[in-house]
Amino acid sequence: MLCKFWLNPVALTKNRGFAPKELNTIREKIKNNRDKIMEAWHEHCGETTRSQN
Repeated sequence: MLCKFWLNPVALTKNRGFAPKELNTIREKIKNNRDKIMEAWHEHCGETTRSQN
Protein backbone atom coordinates (compact mmCIF):
# COMPACT_ATOMS: atom_id res chain seq x y z
CA MET A 1 0.00 0.00 0.00
CA LEU A 2 1.16 3.53 -0.73
CA CYS A 3 -0.16 7.04 -0.34
CA LYS A 4 1.31 10.48 -0.92
CA PHE A 5 0.22 13.73 0.67
CA TRP A 6 1.25 17.31 -0.04
CA LEU A 7 2.01 19.16 3.18
CA ASN A 8 0.97 22.73 2.35
CA PRO A 9 -1.95 22.47 2.27
CA VAL A 10 -2.33 18.89 3.46
CA ALA A 11 -3.89 17.10 0.50
CA LEU A 12 -3.93 13.55 -0.80
CA THR A 13 -2.04 13.20 -4.07
CA LYS A 14 -1.83 9.44 -4.58
CA ASN A 15 -3.45 6.39 -3.04
CA ARG A 16 -2.82 2.76 -3.79
CA GLY A 17 -4.58 0.40 -1.43
CA PHE A 18 -5.65 2.46 1.59
CA ALA A 19 -9.32 2.57 2.55
CA PRO A 20 -10.97 5.99 3.02
CA LYS A 21 -11.06 5.52 6.81
CA GLU A 22 -7.31 4.78 6.84
CA LEU A 23 -6.61 7.85 4.70
CA ASN A 24 -8.58 10.03 7.12
CA THR A 25 -6.46 8.71 10.00
CA ILE A 26 -3.24 9.34 8.08
CA ARG A 27 -4.41 12.85 7.06
CA GLU A 28 -5.16 13.75 10.69
CA LYS A 29 -1.76 12.47 11.84
CA ILE A 30 -0.07 14.59 9.16
CA LYS A 31 -2.11 17.68 10.11
CA ASN A 32 -1.33 17.19 13.81
CA ASN A 33 2.41 16.75 13.14
CA ARG A 34 2.95 18.92 10.05
CA ASP A 35 5.36 21.32 11.76
CA LYS A 36 7.49 18.44 13.08
CA ILE A 37 7.50 16.78 9.67
CA MET A 38 8.56 20.03 7.96
CA GLU A 39 11.26 20.69 10.58
CA ALA A 40 12.69 17.17 10.14
CA TRP A 41 12.64 17.59 6.35
CA HIS A 42 14.53 20.89 6.53
CA GLU A 43 17.07 19.42 8.95
CA HIS A 44 17.63 16.50 6.59
CA CYS A 45 17.74 18.47 3.32
CA GLY A 46 19.11 21.78 4.53
CA GLU A 47 17.61 25.24 4.80
CA THR A 48 17.98 25.96 1.08
CA THR A 49 14.95 23.77 0.35
CA ARG A 50 12.65 25.81 2.60
CA SER A 51 9.74 27.46 0.82
CA GLN A 52 9.46 31.23 0.90
CA ASN A 53 5.72 31.04 1.84
